[in-house]
Amino acid sequence: MLYAFDWRIFMAAVMQWWQGGNPYDTLVQISLPGGAFAYPPTALTWMCFFLPFGTTGFYVWTMAQMIGWWQLIRRQSCSKLALLLWSPLVFNLLLGQTTMAIVLLLWAATIARCRGFWWGTAVALALTKPQTALLPSLWLLWHDRHLPHRHSFWLGILGGTVLLALPPTLKTPDIWMSWLTSLSTRNNLLLLMAPWQGFGLSILLVATILWFQKNRGNQVAAGWQWWISAALFPKSSLYSSVVLLPLLEPQKNYWTLGGLALAGLLIGPATEITLPIILSGHILAAWFICGGPHTKKRAATL
Repeated sequence: MLYAFDWRIFMAAVMQWWQGGNPYDTLVQISLPGGAFAYPPTALTWMCFFLPFGTTGFYVWTMAQMIGWWQLIRRQSCSKLALLLWSPLVFNLLLGQTTMAIVLLLWAATIARCRGFWWGTAVALALTKPQTALLPSLWLLWHDRHLPHRHSFWLGILGGTVLLALPPTLKTPDIWMSWLTSLSTRNNLLLLMAPWQGFGLSILLVATILWFQKNRGNQVAAGWQWWISAALFPKSSLYSSVVLLPLLEPQKNYWTLGGLALAGLLIGPATEITLPIILSGHILAAWFICGGPHTKKRAATL
């Protein structure tokens, strides 16, 4: 059953840690088949705040994501709300995944007029899912490299990371070694592949050329930090494509409808052959969703 599947895995792992166990133990010990807890220990700090909600935690988490998204898109709601039909977003919400929340934090930090200490702590929180947050975070650091407030931003990232790392480190000193050890066996538990592998490479090349052509002359606003994040890192499911969310601007044309339809078709079973095609296909679908060859002026803050 997919409904809240990943959220139950997260909460089972956090409960195991809270009770003195190892959240990175074997899959059977977590008692949920089909996946494993692979987040760094820093994620345990914020996830444990959802334990008191019990089974309603999934709904609290989902509502928090929807409210955050609405706050970011409310001035463009007529077009952005069409993304409720976008299959990666649907799967993210259905599974109780964290990708959307991480992306929303980074998206908000990216469009902020001035990134100081508290925006740094937000980025530190986002980095609890490094495969999603790493490149957008590095982009922010590069973008602010000459600004006078950059040291406050850096201090926020450092301070936030330390605060998140302290509880699991003090409670379970060897937890970091357990996490690193678990990463070496993760491939045996869950299929992980990148869009550039296998047959996905040709689709990814086409998608990259089309996106480059669409943003020719306006590369600062092309949002390559999101695009490369979607294209580079190995993934296990289509919900990881939610990292493209800040780029998507649905338009009132058949290209957008075709992109949403294509994304809806790319849901099939994940195998070593199909998974790269699914992942790269969603990157191509993003070009369609943004209006295909029709260029719409984008904000330079992406």
